[in-house]
Amino acid sequence: MNRTIALFLALAILLAHALALHTDALGSLAPPYDVAHVAFRLARNLAQTGSLLWDPGLPAAESYPSILWVGVAAVAERLYLPPNSICQTTCTVAALSTILVVARFSPGRLAGVIAPLLLVVSGGMAASATSGTETALFTLLVTSSFLAYEKRWRTALGGCLALLCLTRPEGALLTLAFLVLEVLRRLRRGRAGASPTVFRSFLAPLLTCAAISAARYSYTGYLVSPTTEALLSGDGSGWARGLPRVYDFLTGAGGPMLVVFPLWYLVRGTLTGTGRRALFLSIAWAAIVAAGGGQALPFSGAMVPTLPILYVAVQEAMTLALDSRRRAYPAITRTLFFLGLAASALASKYPGDLAFLRIEGLHRWWMRPTAQPRFGYNDNLGRLGLVEEIGRTLALRSVGNFLRGAGIDPNHSILTPWPGSVGYLSRLQVIDVLGRATPAPERPRARTWSGAPRADVAQALARRPEYIIPSIAFGNIAPTAQEIAAAWVQELDRFPDDPKRSLAIREELLSTYEMLAVPISVQGLSRSQARRTFFLMRRRDLGLAPRLSVELEEGVFHVDVQHDSHEQLADLRVQLRDREGILWSLRPTGVFDGNSNLLARSSLLIHPTGQRSIRLLSSAIPEELRGGELRVILRNPGAAGRSLFANACEEVNVSLP
Repeated sequence: MNRTIALFLALAILLAHALALHTDALGSLAPPYDVAHVAFRLARNLAQTGSLLWDPGLPAAESYPSILWVGVAAVAERLYLPPNSICQTTCTVAALSTILVVARFSPGRLAGVIAPLLLVVSGGMAASATSGTETALFTLLVTSSFLAYEKRWRTALGGCLALLCLTRPEGALLTLAFLVLEVLRRLRRGRAGASPTVFRSFLAPLLTCAAISAARYSYTGYLVSPTTEALLSGDGSGWARGLPRVYDFLTGAGGPMLVVFPLWYLVRGTLTGTGRRALFLSIAWAAIVAAGGGQALPFSGAMVPTLPILYVAVQEAMTLALDSRRRAYPAITRTLFFLGLAASALASKYPGDLAFLRIEGLHRWWMRPTAQPRFGYNDNLGRLGLVEEIGRTLALRSVGNFLRGAGIDPNHSILTPWPGSVGYLSRLQVIDVLGRATPAPERPRARTWSGAPRADVAQALARRPEYIIPSIAFGNIAPTAQEIAAAWVQELDRFPDDPKRSLAIREELLSTYEMLAVPISVQGLSRSQARRTFFLMRRRDLGLAPRLSVELEEGVFHVDVQHDSHEQLADLRVQLRDREGILWSLRPTGVFDGNSNLLARSSLLIHPTGQRSIRLLSSAIPEELRGGELRVILRNPGAAGRSLFANACEEVNVSLP
């Protein structure tokens, strides 16, 4: 097989790999990651109103780290094209182009396809190709910058570095790493025998960074981005969160374990100059990710931007091993190369056995992360993490669509730790609990999306939003107020170690809210699985809860409901306390039973009734139970006891004749 055919196959493998990974339960192409929808909302506001704001009227804030990516989505919005499709297509083109750029590092021999082949079987590269985020484009620019640097293409290097700074704030730090490389190269070779320098190439990224800082200062009042501020804070919290992400990348992605090759030849002092510089840039990026905490993306997406360069270093070392005069070296190299390919492919596979090899348990153990997961996520490594990301995004998109069609007052606000899809699709005022998309009350500017930032949950709730999304999970049992308060304090709050914190939040802030169950049709699932129950919180003083009424008529009682809000799910409980104080419950069959916990109707779908009432139930009153007290209540599905969020409306009590 010649080199051209090998590269063509590599491109086909990457495209097939990406399309096979990024699918929903129906086998269709899944939507972009939830965080990408933050850029989509900013882009829509930019295209429609000319303002780069999360919400018109809010203070100016840098809600998304990539200026260039917001621009790409804004162009799609301005041309009336779907930004999710345009951004995913851009990602795919960028990923395929990266393979071609990597192939230019060693065009003269077949060994030059080592890096491209390792790259196309990498789950991280394949996932970035359809993620809808700027990761694939940033990866292409990093790789192109390194190629231009190695080839001494001054104009191309300057242009790539300038775009690098526009794409992500970390691009400026990588530009600084390139500058350090050039200074070291100049010092090592000396003035006499040095090749032409590329110092002039750094003028373009310098001017780009200056222009971005000036625009940021005039817009937000800050010179550096939230990402850069977090990197420069030096409080050590970023390293505690970021180092495990780097470790997960090296041990859980398969191919990166081959870094031992260039490290071995570096220690021996025989690694090529290209290999040394590629290794330096890879280590520099790992340090940037570790210091900033690293963004939690599937397949260790935070480390993907320098994955091609890392594989270039591996390729340089493997080429030396293949050319070695020692007979064992080529055979060992080929064996480890194929093991690296197999490990990368295994990370893209659902955990399971391989033919007669019973390795599912070992596979699942391998995919367990050491880094702290995001709130509401498990953030497993490999394919499991991507499947979870797609599932969560589909769920959040469905919630956003529901809220958009629910007829909610556009002046009402929604508080959530997951503002992306909900904010983009609902078109409502969405407040980010963690202060990334919208500044938190205790902090005048937006936080970084990297790491695991924490906020003052009490102050966020004190803003009195009309709605709260307390959990990302679907289910048939309503969570309690204490469960919600404890989870938010433990995972999101700045004071997780305060033992009285969750109780105070429950008593002082959550007590003014009611829980409601809503039916959500989740896109991307089969019809039998698509209908799910989702729980929202709503302020009680809005007066939007269903209202029950009981009408008595000649030994029969009728239960009616009036509902002015959107669709809601609830259980109907009818209880009767007789003259002796015994509590009876109405069965669905219309018969009263001595078990007090029975439901008369379960999972009722209550539609908006307008000014009318809808009859839920009619039942006869047994002669032996007359003269007692009738209690009628709507309860949230699966709610137990008399907890704060158990009831979905006010209880109605009627004395029976």
